[in-house]
Amino acid sequence: VLLGACFNMAPVTTLGADAHTTLMLHAYKHPTVAVNGVLLGSEVDGGVHITKAVPLFHGLTGLLPLLEVAMLQIDEYCAATNMTIVGYYHANERQSDGELGHVARKIGERLQSRFNPAVVVLVNNAMKPTADKLALTVYSLVGSVWTPTSAVKLEGAEQSLQALAKQLASGAQHALNDFDSHLDDAARPWLDQKLALV
Repeated sequence: VLLGACFNMAPVTTLGADAHTTLMLHAYKHPTVAVNGVLLGSEVDGGVHITKAVPLFHGLTGLLPLLEVAMLQIDEYCAATNMTIVGYYHANERQSDGELGHVARKIGERLQSRFNPAVVVLVNNAMKPTADKLALTVYSLVGSVWTPTSAVKLEGAEQSLQALAKQLASGAQHALNDFDSHLDDAARPWLDQKLALV
């Protein structure tokens, strides 16, 4: 389903089912703290096609030295898998907070300098997603301002959301690892973890 289909001239951000499920599971796993991650994919017709979400942190999301270490490993992963970093996702600590904060904007700007048109996805963790209204807002950089875009498409929306509901019901979010988890226990995979997402 295409949200904001009347904006046909705007480049479309397409969110793959696996990427959507991963970032939502990450937010649901840590509902009382901020979470963030990096989005991988490619540019398609001037828009962004997001195929994978890589969970980074929960709690303290702006620790620059750890972010640098994680980004080096993600760059190596991208080189090995022929993928590109196309954006960043963030869920705020407070469910009532719908603002794109300083950390999210700054990381987005950094990614924009590497890949234009990088996007920032803000997860609305107080909302239940539907096929017509996803629980997220996609921002693109217009001039120097991060601006919400309506041209957002979730691939296989109905099936993807049904799969997400099943994952949550089975507790799959508790098996999801982020870079924080990997730092606590190096045996926990975070870049290429095998979850039955869809």
